[in-house]
Amino acid sequence: MSTADAPVRRHRVLVGALLSLAVVIGLFAMLSVWVNRQALNTDAWTKTSGRLLEDKQIRAAVSTFMVDELFSNVDVAGELQKALPPQAAALAGPVAAGVQQLAGQLAPRLLASPKVQEAWRAANRTAHAELLTVINGGHAAISTDNGEVVLNLRSLVDRLARSLGVEQQVTAARAKLQGAAGASARSTVQQKLGVTLPPTAGRVVLMRSKNLKLAQDVASAIRHLAIVLTALTLILFALAVWFAQGWRRVAFRRAGWCFIGLGAVVLIVRRVAGDAIVDGLVTSEGVKPAAHSAWTIGTTLLYDIGIAMFAYGVAFVVAAWIAGATRPAVTLRRELAPALWFHLASVYGAAALLYLLLIAWGPTAALRKPLGIIGFAALIVLGIELLRRQVTREHPDIEPGASGARMRERFAGGSSKVTGRSKPDPATVEPAAGRFTDLEALAALHDRGVLSDEEFKSEKVLLLNGS
Repeated sequence: MSTADAPVRRHRVLVGALLSLAVVIGLFAMLSVWVNRQALNTDAWTKTSGRLLEDKQIRAAVSTFMVDELFSNVDVAGELQKALPPQAAALAGPVAAGVQQLAGQLAPRLLASPKVQEAWRAANRTAHAELLTVINGGHAAISTDNGEVVLNLRSLVDRLARSLGVEQQVTAARAKLQGAAGASARSTVQQKLGVTLPPTAGRVVLMRSKNLKLAQDVASAIRHLAIVLTALTLILFALAVWFAQGWRRVAFRRAGWCFIGLGAVVLIVRRVAGDAIVDGLVTSEGVKPAAHSAWTIGTTLLYDIGIAMFAYGVAFVVAAWIAGATRPAVTLRRELAPALWFHLASVYGAAALLYLLLIAWGPTAALRKPLGIIGFAALIVLGIELLRRQVTREHPDIEPGASGARMRERFAGGSSKVTGRSKPDPATVEPAAGRFTDLEALAALHDRGVLSDEEFKSEKVLLLNGS
């Protein structure tokens, strides 16, 4: 290996190391961003909770929980024994079982109603906001000593009780339990109404105060990691392209393939890990469909991140291809040269229109945030400017209407086959074709780093001048 090739070889090793490190850190960055947006954003949590209750399998699981809560707190058989004649008292048990079965059929329909789903979202929003308030340090109105952050489903249990006609018993029991007598009132209510209503009925504990310090530390770490790792990943990719002096287009294309790989890995891991996690944690076959649905819905943001990375990678690879030395890319640049040189304002106008349509669609989260919108707009402007400079170097003698003239020539050439016109003289075509092939070979050597920028420019000038 010559001494001239040594810097190129070192740069290739450095670029490869930077790209590899960026991929590893990028994977953790994507997971951190997902957890931050999913678990620590109240709006995202509320939206996800609404989608959860809209799922049929999850509604069935929640309905079972509600019915169990209701019938574990209300002695329906005892109430029926009091209401039925003595000779029919033996029917209280079977009738109570029938009422419970009816509740199991009624609860899913109740949860599917718009009002109940809105109450569910409101309960989740309140619980999550309280959770974040506690994690972020709390305030004077919230105590974290021996306390709990809960998701309160009492309103949904009350709706089910009202539908079954036992709302009065539940209300009476709850009113007694809230009185000053407290524990003594509980015994009286149980004896008179046959109702057992512990204070925790309909409440799902999300966090206890003993877990507060750990939750605060984890939340703080996730927030910082989501920002730091994302920034570090982008910096590493940028450095890899920067150090690839003389073959930056190739390095940029490799970075695009890295983006595609990251997106594909996240999508595959989401699918495989979901099956493994649900099968490992959920033992009841009846609950597994709801658990799988919960995983799919809960990881929707992770799916969106994977798709976004895949799409960005495809865009980078296509951009690198347009700037490449392949025959279609060279032809495309030659056709675009007149517009980029003489009608640049129209090019920017068309790009702006397409970008506005993309923003209106908002396929990724970055295109729905001001910083992301500005960042991608800057990348589009940079890409157009780099393409304009490239076609200017490649076609310094371009004239207005050159693309239209070539199209007319092609059309006339196609027509000559039908009308019997003579074909172009091979003596004039072969030199041009040979020069085009030489240009492609020269560009390929430049892309591989064999030729420096200065050597490439000088050899190109000699080739174009016919030397």
